[in-house]
Amino acid sequence: MNLSIEVFLQLLENESCQTKDIAEKQGITIRTAQRAIKEIKVAFDKSAVLNKYFQLKKIGRAYSIEQRYLLDQNQVLILIKLLIASRSLNSTELPRLTNKMLDMLTLEERDVVSESVMTERITDNYLTDESFRIEKMGQLEQYIYHKQKIRFTYTDRYPSEIPNIETIEMLPIHTFFDNLYFFIIGLVKDKQEYRTFRIDWMDDIEPIHLKIPMDHSKYHDHGQETRYEAFGYQGKKTRIQFEYYGYMEYIKDIFPSCKVIKTIDKPNRFPFSVKILEIEVNYSDGVKLWLLGETTILRVLSPKSIADDIRDTLREGYERYLD
Repeated sequence: MNLSIEVFLQLLENESCQTKDIAEKQGITIRTAQRAIKEIKVAFDKSAVLNKYFQLKKIGRAYSIEQRYLLDQNQVLILIKLLIASRSLNSTELPRLTNKMLDMLTLEERDVVSESVMTERITDNYLTDESFRIEKMGQLEQYIYHKQKIRFTYTDRYPSEIPNIETIEMLPIHTFFDNLYFFIIGLVKDKQEYRTFRIDWMDDIEPIHLKIPMDHSKYHDHGQETRYEAFGYQGKKTRIQFEYYGYMEYIKDIFPSCKVIKTIDKPNRFPFSVKILEIEVNYSDGVKLWLLGETTILRVLSPKSIADDIRDTLREGYERYLD
């Protein structure tokens, strides 16, 4: 490899180097090291592309090269913490990806971020399904970009202990992450409807040549639908009203469609005024589970069918504790 490139990579890898450090590392004289530095300076003077992505610095007698186009320390820190907390990748993918992100930083920055996320990174806190998701996500996004129909085997483990296995043919529309898992929405051939699938339950994905008529008036716009979707489940769009006894921002963060209907004069053991709220959501098992989990701070008012369902489910749960 060209000596100037070797020195360039040495400066890129290390915090900073003097010419004597370069000479020692490369096994050359100090004068030869100085010539290599000079060649690198000339390259920076002549190349706009090089300056776009890198910066040659000299502080005192020490030289260093910093990368311009990569994430900075604060960005890497935030992204790694979010990535670890999401628990979205397996025990191979997560360390590999976080290590690549750390490699974007200088040695000192790397130490700061590594120290901050050390306990989270070494915790064995992965999902039970060890599927590889990164490559599969990339493959599916290629199909979406090229509007390519696909066929795959889908193993649905939600309905019962015995999985439901089916072959799906569809036009993939959009991938997203929600509540621990990655999902894909697509227009399915057989029923001409949009369905959502967990990506880690998809196998044998392959492109196919198939005609799927599309009603563009019913096109799934995920950017708009995100306001109404929750917890990765499909459902029918519904307006739900409930009395709420807790912290308002919590509801607004989960359901962006939340509206305050009115504040009511009602006793509350929590230090908040009681409000009647309305959320517009695609009502599903996911939303139902959330409502059940928040019954200490809310009471569903309407629709009556949902209020009755929540009440009956709570009664059924209570009766289990009477045995």
